[in-house]
Amino acid sequence: MRSNISMALYRPLKNILTVLALIAPAMTFGQALTCSAIFAESSPLNLDGKIDGSWRKYPNDQFMAFRANAPHLWNWLSVNRTSLMRPTGIVAGDMSIVNFGDIPMKDGSGKFAVIDVDDSGVNAPLAGDFFRYTVGNQLSPYKVSMKDLYKAYVDGVAGKKMDKPDCIAAIKEASDRRDFKKRQAKLIASLTDGNTFSAKAGVTPLAETSAEVQRFYEKVRPGLEAEIQDFKILDIAFRTKDTGGSQKIPRFWYLLEKDGEKHIWEFKMEAEPATSLYVRQPDPLARFQYVADTYRPRDPLEGPFRFIQADEHVFLLRERLYFYFDLDPMKATTGKDIKNGKEVSLYLANKAGQAHGAQANGDYLLRELKEPGAYDSFVALVNRYISETAILNEGQGQP
Repeated sequence: MRSNISMALYRPLKNILTVLALIAPAMTFGQALTCSAIFAESSPLNLDGKIDGSWRKYPNDQFMAFRANAPHLWNWLSVNRTSLMRPTGIVAGDMSIVNFGDIPMKDGSGKFAVIDVDDSGVNAPLAGDFFRYTVGNQLSPYKVSMKDLYKAYVDGVAGKKMDKPDCIAAIKEASDRRDFKKRQAKLIASLTDGNTFSAKAGVTPLAETSAEVQRFYEKVRPGLEAEIQDFKILDIAFRTKDTGGSQKIPRFWYLLEKDGEKHIWEFKMEAEPATSLYVRQPDPLARFQYVADTYRPRDPLEGPFRFIQADEHVFLLRERLYFYFDLDPMKATTGKDIKNGKEVSLYLANKAGQAHGAQANGDYLLRELKEPGAYDSFVALVNRYISETAILNEGQGQP
């Protein structure tokens, strides 16, 4: 039996808060649209994508608060700069264990890489990425000693690769194209009811969204549907989140069919990246190519994954796919899960180091990491951030 850590990354969330309500187009590409799911009111949307770096509280759970606060961390780093933050380059921005996964490739293989690029940036401190990763690790059940984590990262920057943990190697050996297709079909079936999204998908039918959502959708619809070619549209739905790092950000889900096979495509509006609170960032379309070349596989992927323009907004288009790994520490329930998580945590620190070390300032970064006192300074910075944000999360102090 698989441990929790190897379950589907995109398993529908249990605590999904649904959103706003009213009316929508009944026909698209000549296909009548049907509607499903349950509606409940939510708070206003973030349609301008602005962020301010203030602390988002998550009472009694500092790890979940950490996940929601990439903007706060980069804003905090901007006023707590150290010499280690001088080497700059292309960063993932929200580097944590939950933002890595096994990415399905077109040829049936899988590659372990970054799956979330929303907060990525250029000309940002490379060590800031590792700082974010370390804070998350120290707050999670997968906590390992910072000395070991730092060594794994420094080795990666120096070009020394770690072997894959057994839990990753075992899954890669056991999976193949046929196995993936079977699991993907099961995932789609769990999120749909015939030709509509099911309640389990946690989405709101477009026909039941608010006038605000309807107006926004009509503005961006031509740009979204320009990306859909040769697919039959079965259903369209809307989703947003009240927790995590993408709070109030609109997402449109399309249930599609082609050659008898169903697909779910998500268009997620891009907000300002967290890294923009440290250094000004180019527009997402320009930024994405740099980030994809650094942190994403270059071979053809299973399904789309790209930024697209729709009206004056940019959306991330991605297919909802089955992932063999669910690395969320909050789902770790057994000793084996914790053991696997700790091994993977060190492995990912090493992979992050490899991505940073291969960049133009990689040698500069390595020198800074090896400077006398660099490790102690880094540890002190991590501990200070954790202490300060613990106070903020319990409602004391200033954001």
